[in-house]
Amino acid sequence: MDIRRHPILSGTMILTAAGLFTRIVGFYYKIFLSRNIGAESLGIYQLSMPFLGIGIAVTCSGIHTSISRYVAACSGSEQREHASSYLAAGLIMSLGICSLLFFPCYFYCNKIAEFFFHEPACAPILRILIFAIPLECIHSCINGYYYGKQKANIPAFGQCVEQIVRVICVYLIFCICRQEGIPFGETHAALGLILGEIAATFYFVTMVTLERFPRPRPRTTAAAGRRLAVMSYPITLTRVSLNTLSGLENTFIPERLIAFGFSSTEALSVYGVFSGMAMPVILFPNVLSNSVSVMLLPMIAKAAGEQRFSYISRTIRLAFFLCMLLGFGCSLGFFLLGNFVGAFLFGNELAGDFIRLLCWICPFLFLNATFSSVLNGLGQTKATFLISITGSLTRLVFIYFFIPAVGFQGYVLGILISQILTSFLSYRKLMGYLAKRS
Repeated sequence: MDIRRHPILSGTMILTAAGLFTRIVGFYYKIFLSRNIGAESLGIYQLSMPFLGIGIAVTCSGIHTSISRYVAACSGSEQREHASSYLAAGLIMSLGICSLLFFPCYFYCNKIAEFFFHEPACAPILRILIFAIPLECIHSCINGYYYGKQKANIPAFGQCVEQIVRVICVYLIFCICRQEGIPFGETHAALGLILGEIAATFYFVTMVTLERFPRPRPRTTAAAGRRLAVMSYPITLTRVSLNTLSGLENTFIPERLIAFGFSSTEALSVYGVFSGMAMPVILFPNVLSNSVSVMLLPMIAKAAGEQRFSYISRTIRLAFFLCMLLGFGCSLGFFLLGNFVGAFLFGNELAGDFIRLLCWICPFLFLNATFSSVLNGLGQTKATFLISITGSLTRLVFIYFFIPAVGFQGYVLGILISQILTSFLSYRKLMGYLAKRS
């Protein structure tokens, strides 16, 4: 078998290579930020990120997945117009939703920071991040189109462009601030993020402009829009709910740490070490499962349409075995080297302690990413939503009740239990689905 001609293998290899590159660059970027803005400012920056996540979830996350699935089903030259219609309809829908939300969010950033994040210092960052959402809408929809066409090289290169431009711009801003005697802070990091998004959007628009496909007709685009709306609604609801619950997690963690006995500064610092130092290390190997998940969705959707359920069953079992093997290998490595990694990379002993505490979630992170993609490919978006919500609510229970009692270890325990629970529920749902069709 020629790997270069097998779309899921070649696509996974391309996305994994791009993901590793961006993770490595992002890794050094987080080290740079942690050493130059401090743990507390890093905590404020990370506390603001759910705002961007919720904005992306509302405007384009479900549409992106739906474009990928429907474009994958369009095969043959006579279907090229339909594929371009899904892209056009997705862009219109996504940017339309964004235009309705942009100005209210921009003018009420102060109230959002105070009411939702309980941290007024987040407001300047939110006002910058709001400009990233329309840019994300554009290149997210284009990404979905190319994933559906199984041309993973274009989204992969765009990912690299975004990360490189972001890091270079932040470093240049840092040099200018140091030369001019201006304090370098979290708002400068947010500005670098926007510049990276602009570069990625320019790249993706250029690639689509060079694409030779028939101009979609209004009637075809309207029909494509209706199909995208039907499929994207539950996916969007899932992503919005999850990002909202994630935002609540981020808000509650510092508050419950204060209830445990920390000062406000200590709570933000601990949160900054956890979210800005330890979690990027734990999520680093996840690049492989993310790549597999992105390529699996259109492949599973196509196999389901052709009723090749034995192929889907074999794929699920193989994914389970590989995720567990790779995941426990990563867990062992992080457990043995966690303290060294925390001290060497970040110069922070607490980061090493968090890495060792979090290491056991690795196998279940891999499983959840893969199983969620397969469920969405099978059209089981409602099941994905309910399972994901169950995991988030489990973590919130542990944050609210266990952190004040035992400290941050209570949250780590909640993460582990929620990941195990969602993995089990996803696997059970998949096996039940296939059993009915075998």
